[in-house]
Amino acid sequence: AVYAGPVKSAQKYETALAKVSTIADSTKVPMETMSKEIMALSNTTGISATALADDVYNAISAGQDTGDAVNFVTYSSKLAKAGFAESAQTLDVLTTVLNAYGMEADKVGMVSDMLIQTQNKGKVTVAELSSVMGKIIPTAKSNNVALEQVTAGYAIMTAKGIAAAETTTYMNSMLNELGKSGTSADKKLREAAGAGFKELMAEGKSLSEVLNILQEDAIKNGKSLADVFGSAEAGKAAVTLLSDGVKGFNKQVKNMLKASDGVGATQAAFEQMEDTTEAKMEKAKNSVENLGIVIGQNLLPVAGDLAEKITPVVTKISDFVQANPKLVSTVGKVVAGLAAARVGFLGLKLAGLSGEDGIISIIKKLVSLRAG
Repeated sequence: AVYAGPVKSAQKYETALAKVSTIADSTKVPMETMSKEIMALSNTTGISATALADDVYNAISAGQDTGDAVNFVTYSSKLAKAGFAESAQTLDVLTTVLNAYGMEADKVGMVSDMLIQTQNKGKVTVAELSSVMGKIIPTAKSNNVALEQVTAGYAIMTAKGIAAAETTTYMNSMLNELGKSGTSADKKLREAAGAGFKELMAEGKSLSEVLNILQEDAIKNGKSLADVFGSAEAGKAAVTLLSDGVKGFNKQVKNMLKASDGVGATQAAFEQMEDTTEAKMEKAKNSVENLGIVIGQNLLPVAGDLAEKITPVVTKISDFVQANPKLVSTVGKVVAGLAAARVGFLGLKLAGLSGEDGIISIIKKLVSLRAG
């Protein structure tokens, strides 16, 4: 019973921490300190300590410094709660963005807030964004398209009824056509603006301003913005992003960088989610489980010592069973028969005895016969 409770939970947590220790720099953060920080974060967020330890491992594995790992996971955990996602999902999208854009760890809060603002302004969740954004981030970065431009695009297109997965495909196609030399969009842009897409974005142009240049040029030639692009997907993205005009797009870009009442968008959304009865119950339950882990950690040495002593005993029993299969089979049948008699409400009468006392007497007789 003890093993199935605190000790088993403590063992899982111990294994997760051991995994972290294989890649963590303990000279920056001792494992004992990291364990306390993970446990405190677990009590705050209601996410299991073992899951958070796995997230810390993945954060360090993805390139985060050991000293920043728990803080990084703090943001990914709060983003998960606020964005209706799993902590592993949010950790993945945050590390993908930071690594692709070459951002330092202290920018994680800004990126997290942009994702929440995208959820707030669009018709999409952070969970959905986490599963698709990895496909467009490299394309955006290679074309000098800032993250707030990308997230503004998601907000606009999903609000217009285009699902996150399709939005990713459409915008990715559009950015590829704009940035690839020799495409119809590239040629038209160079003719109208005197520079390519990457150069214009590096100069500080917004995506909507670039699309507006193409649209005005297309109108002069009796065509539409969609006609500029070679694929229907790219054309649909361009038309949708410019549907509210340059000002509408740029307003969404500003929304991506705006705090909520002086508090980061992630923290504000997290606090709202934490104020629900369900969240409070989850935190309470998780705190009890964490208490079990702490208690179990003190029992681990005892459990380990007991396991070492049990192993040779079980091995001897196993050897005996293999050496005496007929005897074991006979004993098994007798035990099964007695069990059936017990389950049958003690209705079976043997050797003039009935009831539970009778069965005990039968066992004693069998033992005495075996001894004889």
